[in-house]
Amino acid sequence: PTFIGYPRSGRAFHFYGLPVHEYPDLIKICGHGGPPVDPDHRDAAPTPATTGNVSKLIKKFFKGVATTPSIYESCMYTNSPDENPVLDRHPQFNNIIIGAGFSGHGFKLSPVIGKILCELALELSPSYDLTPFRVERFKTLKSAL
Repeated sequence: PTFIGYPRSGRAFHFYGLPVHEYPDLIKICGHGGPPVDPDHRDAAPTPATTGNVSKLIKKFFKGVATTPSIYESCMYTNSPDENPVLDRHPQFNNIIIGAGFSGHGFKLSPVIGKILCELALELSPSYDLTPFRVERFKTLKSAL
């Protein structure tokens, strides 16, 4: 079984779950979001800051399921300021195609992202309107671009 839950209010926390084949008899239940993680210390012991929201939702929605993790693994992903990816050409170097900042959603979107990046690389007209994903939407932010 898989599921996803979004809050009704303006809270940013949402969660999802799915089976995990590498851990038989367990289910992956995750919160999308959390504190920044140092990549050199990503396997640090869980804290209430990293597991609190997930434990609360397990207690509320999954009766009889332990609220403390059997296995804890943090996820690493890049976030863009608006949590949407950048799908565009580099503004100064036309031969560089950018596909980045997927805010944890890249894998789920990989078939269409691959198609879009291929079209950009081959200088074809994209099949979709890429306006919301252009790098220029961040032109007011200080950037190395």
